[in-house]
Amino acid sequence: MEALLKNNKSQFLDIFTTVSGHKSNLVSLNSWWDKVALVGKINSLNVPQSLLSNMLETKAEFSELQEILIENLLSENMQQCGVKNQAVAQTLIDIPVRNLFERTADVGFLATDADILAFLSDSTDHVPDTSAIVKRLTEYAAKYSVYDDIMLFDETGQLKVQMDTGADISGDDPVIAEVLTGEHEYLEICRYSPLRPAFPLSSLFLSPVKDPETQRVTGVLCMSFKLEGEMRSLFADLDDGSGAIMALLDKQGNTLVSADETVLPRGTALNVNRSNQIITLGKHEFYCTVARTRGYQGYAGLGWQGCVLLPFASMSAHPENSEENSDDVQRWQGFSPALSNIRHKAKIVTEDLDLVVLNGRIAAARSDADEFIPILEEIRQIGRQMQSIFTDSVSQLMNTALNTHYDGLVFQAALAIDIMDRNLYERANDCRWWALTGLFQSVLNKRRSSPDDAAAMADVLSYINDLYTVYTGLYIYDRNGKVVAVSRPAMKALEGTTVYADTGAGQVFNLKSSQQFCVSEFVPCDYYESKYTYIYNAAITKDGQVNGGIGLVFDSGPEFKQMLEDVTGGENDGIFGLYTDRNGHVISATDNAKWKTGDRITLPDIISKGGNGHKGAGIYKINGVEYILAFAVSKGYREYKTSDGYHNDVIAIMGEPNQPVKSQQ
Repeated sequence: MEALLKNNKSQFLDIFTTVSGHKSNLVSLNSWWDKVALVGKINSLNVPQSLLSNMLETKAEFSELQEILIENLLSENMQQCGVKNQAVAQTLIDIPVRNLFERTADVGFLATDADILAFLSDSTDHVPDTSAIVKRLTEYAAKYSVYDDIMLFDETGQLKVQMDTGADISGDDPVIAEVLTGEHEYLEICRYSPLRPAFPLSSLFLSPVKDPETQRVTGVLCMSFKLEGEMRSLFADLDDGSGAIMALLDKQGNTLVSADETVLPRGTALNVNRSNQIITLGKHEFYCTVARTRGYQGYAGLGWQGCVLLPFASMSAHPENSEENSDDVQRWQGFSPALSNIRHKAKIVTEDLDLVVLNGRIAAARSDADEFIPILEEIRQIGRQMQSIFTDSVSQLMNTALNTHYDGLVFQAALAIDIMDRNLYERANDCRWWALTGLFQSVLNKRRSSPDDAAAMADVLSYINDLYTVYTGLYIYDRNGKVVAVSRPAMKALEGTTVYADTGAGQVFNLKSSQQFCVSEFVPCDYYESKYTYIYNAAITKDGQVNGGIGLVFDSGPEFKQMLEDVTGGENDGIFGLYTDRNGHVISATDNAKWKTGDRITLPDIISKGGNGHKGAGIYKINGVEYILAFAVSKGYREYKTSDGYHNDVIAIMGEPNQPVKSQQ
C-alpha cells in the first residue's frame, strides 16, 4: 500500500478531491504569506530582522506539517478503500471454500447410499425403472438445494440416470474414466464439461460408487453445484453501491465468475502476483485487491481467489467528509500516534504564530513602525485560515480512520454470521436427508424391532458420525419417543430411555413433510454433557406416517468458537467475537472476550432490535465500560431461516475496549 501510494501520489491526489482541495488552499495561503512577508520586508525597515526570521521559521514549521497532513490524508483514504476491499475479497473466497468443503462430504456420503448402490449393482437384462432413483436424487437436491443436477454413470462410463431429465449430455468427459479407476475418494473440477454442455462453466463433484463387500467400482456419482448462482447471490449481498466489480478467480488469475461481465468477462486473465495494485481494463483504471484462500479444515479447493476491482471514479466518490460518526470520533481512543501528533503539532505551531505576532506588535511599537501592524494582522489571518484547514483536515482524517476501523469490524461481524447461517443450513439438510434412510424407515415401521435391527441402525449412525465430525452424537427414537439406536458408545445408556423434552423431539410428530425439520432451543442438554447446544431433528416416516425421528447433537462449543476465531484470526489486537441472541444470551465467545457461553449481557437497542441483515458499528457501554462494537444480525441462507418456517435470530458481534492503541501506552 505504501509503495503504491508513493509511486502514484499525484494520481491519487486527483482522485481524492477533498485532499487535493486542502492542498491547493494551503499552497495558495503559503504563496500569499510569502507575498505579505515580502511587502513587510520592503516597507518596514525599522523592524528587527530577527522578527522576520521568526516568521519564516514559523512558516517553515507550517509547511512541514502540511506535507505530513497531506501524506496522512492520502494514506488514510487509501487505507479505507484497502481495508474494505480486502475484507470483501477475503469474503469472496472464504465463503465459497467453506461451501465447497461441505460438497466434498456430500458426494462421498451419497455415493454410499443404499438405493444408489442397488441401482448400479442391478445386473439383470431388463430395462431398469429409473423413476424411483430419480425421485431419490430429487429428494436429495430438495434438501441440499445447492445442486442443479445429479448424474449416475455405470462401470463403463455410460450415463444410467440423470436428475435433470431435460438436460442433454453432448459427449464423454475424461474425468469419468479417472474416477472409475477408484484411485480417488472424490474429484472436483470447475471448467466446461460436455456433461453440462448448456453451461460454459460447470462445478462438478464426482465420487466412485463401490460395492461395500468387494470394494469394486460399480459406477460414478456426479453432482453439479450451482457455483454461478451462489456467487451471484454473494455478489448481491456484498454490493455496497460503490461500483466495485467483484469476481472469483482461479489459481492462475483467470476470471471464473464476475459481477459485471461487460467489464470483466469470464476467462479474463488478471495479474495476481500482488494485491493492491492499479490495473487497466479497456480504457478504465481500477484499484485491484486480491485475496487467496486460507483453506478450511485442511481443504483448499482448487486454489481460487477473491477479487475486487474498484473504479477510480468510485474511489473519489468515497464519503470522505461523513459526519455520521462525529460523536464517536471525539470518544474513540484508538487513533494512532501519527494522527494525534498532527493535531497536537498544529496547535503548537498556531500558538507559535500568535507569539510571533505579539512580539511583532511590541517590536513595531518600540521601533515606531506602525506600517508593520497591518502586515502582522494579515499574517495572523493567514495563520487562522491555515489552522481552520488543519482543523477540518484532521477531523476528516480522524473520521476516515474511524470509518476504516468500523468497516473492518463490520465485515468481520457480517462474515461471522454468514458462516454460521451457512453452516447450520447444512445441519438442517443433514437431519432431513438421513431421516430418509431406507433402513431407518423400514425398522421404525415395524411394530416391534429386534436387537439386530437396532444394531444395524447403530452401525449406519456410527458410519455417518465418523464422516460428519461436527456432531458429538446421532440417535434414532421411535413413535413413542424411546431412543432405539445411537452412534457412539458413550451414548449407549440412552437406549431404552425416553428422549428428553429439551431436545426438540416433541415437535417432530407434528411435521407434515420430509422438507420440514425442528431444532431445540439453545439450552444446556444432558446429551451434550449439560452444555449449551442445538439438536436438529427430522421425522422418519413410512407411507406418510411419522414413526419416529432422528436427532443430531451439534458440537456447538468448538464449532461456534472456531467460526469466530476463523474471522478474528484468533488473537487479533484484542478484537473479540461473540454470538448472542436478541436478549443478549451468549451463544459463543472467543477466549479473549469477558463473557462466555450462557452469560447474558445487556445489548444496546440498535444492536438487539435491528432487522434481519441489519449491521453497523459504534461506541457503546456495557456494564459501564466503553467498547467499539460492530454487529450483524442473521438473515439466513437460501431457504434456511427465510422460507422454511424456522426462526432463530442470532447476532454476531466483533468488539474491543475503547482504549488507546498499544503503541500509545
